[in-house]
Amino acid sequence: MYVSIDGKIDGKYMEEHGCDASGEFYDEELFRLSKANANGANTVAMYAAEGKNFNPDDYDTTGITYEDWRGDVQSETWDISFDRKGRCLWETNIFEYGGKKSRVIEVVTEQASLAYLAFLRTMDIPYIIAGKEEMDIPLALEKLKKEFGLEAITLAGGAIINGAFLKAGCVDEISLVMAPYVSGEDEKVSFDTLGTFIPQKFTFKKAVPMEDGGVQLIFAKE
Repeated sequence: MYVSIDGKIDGKYMEEHGCDASGEFYDEELFRLSKANANGANTVAMYAAEGKNFNPDDYDTTGITYEDWRGDVQSETWDISFDRKGRCLWETNIFEYGGKKSRVIEVVTEQASLAYLAFLRTMDIPYIIAGKEEMDIPLALEKLKKEFGLEAITLAGGAIINGAFLKAGCVDEISLVMAPYVSGEDEKVSFDTLGTFIPQKFTFKKAVPMEDGGVQLIFAKE
């Protein structure tokens, strides 16, 4: 995550030129850590899939069931959307970020409509079914490894999907790139576990100073 000194994951500090170096480092670090960047539905809808022209009646669901669909899609890098209800309305099957044009993968539950799955097929977007109502994160990760050969993913928010991964015991390492500003704004921090304390200990591993005064802090799960 890219955060302010007081841990906020969004805010006006990101618009300051004084954090250009740490911001650029963060963008590049996403794909140094793995070849797959992942986000929750709120983040994806905000930055990459906010289309508004989805009409379920426009899609033929004949033969479509709640089974994974891989298609014949290949890519050097991937962008994974953890989208429980299937509400990210993609207008392209590419997510451009950090200098990469990554192909999209959708991870949904059976709360997503069959019409939404048909929509994804028309967009040539592979999808994985991971749970009936709630997201089964360990199952999703097993399928991502099996179907796409992913040994690791870089989870980049928002706070709720980060918290869900933490609660599922699926966070192995935390990388925080800290901008040289205090936010002070009413914004979320890196993990939102919906008020639940998760007793997992992370140990400091490394610090990397940035040219602009920011720093990267890495913690590994004990």
